[in-house]
Amino acid sequence: MPRTKKYEQQAADVPSDASKKRRRLAYIIGAVAAVCVGAVVLKHVLTSGPFMYAGTLETTKVTLASRVASDISDVFVTEGDYVIRGQRLMELSCDTYKILATQIDNDYGRAQALSERGHMSQAEFDVLSRNKRDNDLKLGWCMITAPIDGVIITKFREPGEVVAPGTVLISLANPYEIWAYFYVPYTMLHKLHVGQQVVGILPEAEGKQFQGKIIKISEEAEFTPKNVQTREERTRLVYGVKVQFENSDLTLKAGMTIESALVDE
Repeated sequence: MPRTKKYEQQAADVPSDASKKRRRLAYIIGAVAAVCVGAVVLKHVLTSGPFMYAGTLETTKVTLASRVASDISDVFVTEGDYVIRGQRLMELSCDTYKILATQIDNDYGRAQALSERGHMSQAEFDVLSRNKRDNDLKLGWCMITAPIDGVIITKFREPGEVVAPGTVLISLANPYEIWAYFYVPYTMLHKLHVGQQVVGILPEAEGKQFQGKIIKISEEAEFTPKNVQTREERTRLVYGVKVQFENSDLTLKAGMTIESALVDE
């Protein structure tokens, strides 16, 4: 190769000043990006809060069913109504028991008079007395009343429908008495005790906080409930911790997911 061409080839292999500047700028940009990513990760680690356990809110729910066979004569409430304990909700006609009551009461009255005069044995009087108490009890079952303070959730039957014993009539729930179960590992138990105050957070309400109290800690381990998403979590042995939350403004509702760290870090 001629000497001139050799020098030209070597000159072409040497990077130009512009190329060097571009490479240097690329290195600087890459270094700055790496530093920024590292800073973001470090900030997340340092500022992230404690691990949050999640639980599904539940409330006290009562389902009322018919104890006698009858048709429904009246319904005094509708879904969404607030009721107090002892309030009338529904009435069954119970015509059969009302007819029997007239005859039974007359028989009982005569038997009582005969028994006082010694003209009826105690065994015969006891049979009539038992029949009266049995019929009076069934007549009492014809009026369906609220066993707790709460809200009518579902009204299953309407006036005129015929129901059999065991037929579901009404369900109601107490929205003020609401709780959730959190499932924690064994290593967490020594930090928890019944009566301990905890804070619940509702993610959907922009992290609004609710005061709660641990009211029960399971004594036996169990497998994580099936509604946990990952297979690994479902196969872990955990302990259920029941936390009741204050719900004076009725923000919390059954079915919502609430989060809690359970302990202050």
